[in-house]
Amino acid sequence: VLLLAAGLLLRGLYYAQTVDPGFEIKGVATTFLDFSRQGYDQPNATRFMTQFREQLRGVPGVMEVAQAESAPLSHDFSVEHFTVAGHAEKVSIQYNHVSANFFSLVGIPIVRGRDFTAYEKHDAPGIIVTESTARSLWPDQEPLGKTVVDHSGRQYIVIGVAKDAQVAHLGEENTSYLYFPIGPEDDSRTFVLVRYATSFSDAAKGIRNAAQSIDPNVSIDVTRLEDYLEVWRTPSRIVVGLSGTLGVLALLLCSIGVYGMVSYSVSRSVREIGIRMALGANRATVLRHVLWQAIRPVLIGGAVGIVLCYAVSGVLSSMMFGVGTHDLIAF
Repeated sequence: VLLLAAGLLLRGLYYAQTVDPGFEIKGVATTFLDFSRQGYDQPNATRFMTQFREQLRGVPGVMEVAQAESAPLSHDFSVEHFTVAGHAEKVSIQYNHVSANFFSLVGIPIVRGRDFTAYEKHDAPGIIVTESTARSLWPDQEPLGKTVVDHSGRQYIVIGVAKDAQVAHLGEENTSYLYFPIGPEDDSRTFVLVRYATSFSDAAKGIRNAAQSIDPNVSIDVTRLEDYLEVWRTPSRIVVGLSGTLGVLALLLCSIGVYGMVSYSVSRSVREIGIRMALGANRATVLRHVLWQAIRPVLIGGAVGIVLCYAVSGVLSSMMFGVGTHDLIAF
């Protein structure tokens, strides 16, 4: 069971190290701004963000600037229950508020319909859903023009369908997800994403300088968007090391135990073996007899272990990315 756990987690970690999240994660810097903690009210936060976006567009090497309530894979989630025609119960869907150029910056194509425009704000009726969300809510139907209703009774119309990407949970691109346009109401707590063509250190310095040119006292921390992957990888890496060590130790102890028991059994059977050989048994026959006695409890233990592995492996699903709980290679 320990070896199987180590194998599954190691496969999951490998997938996390090599996974393509479905969007362009490299060459993007991100910063999180929580103005409510810095003494800003909403109008001042909006004023700052308007100037900040303008300043960033003038930073050397900055190619594109976008804004979002949650950055991809940032462990920052928003979930709402929506009423959808044809569904008896309310549907739980994760969502994000994003600016018009968010999709082009992170490289998520709009496969049907259109993107948001710069004139659409927080309360605009148009929304963008992902491909898997469209398939789940309206199977075999045209999603454009379909409506969803939030808890307050406000109705939204699907204007676009975005390609699936692992923006919420690593290894899960079929999570129900939709996008609203961002507006001034979202400026008090927001992520700013910047695609840059220079080195990260130069881009980060330019972003900090742009913010502090507006307010020298503002606190700002700039990170790579790809660094968010480490938040998902680190727990797996720790558990892989622990389970791998325990698995190897268990294998070593079991091997020593089996060797000791077989050695003890053979030493007690020397007289029996001698009699068998005296009666005409050859070396191969004796060897098969001894090995069968030794391997029988190992096979029984292995069979029980595999059954237990199937039961236990489901528990590890939360620690794995893109690997089935009954992964054949790990078994």
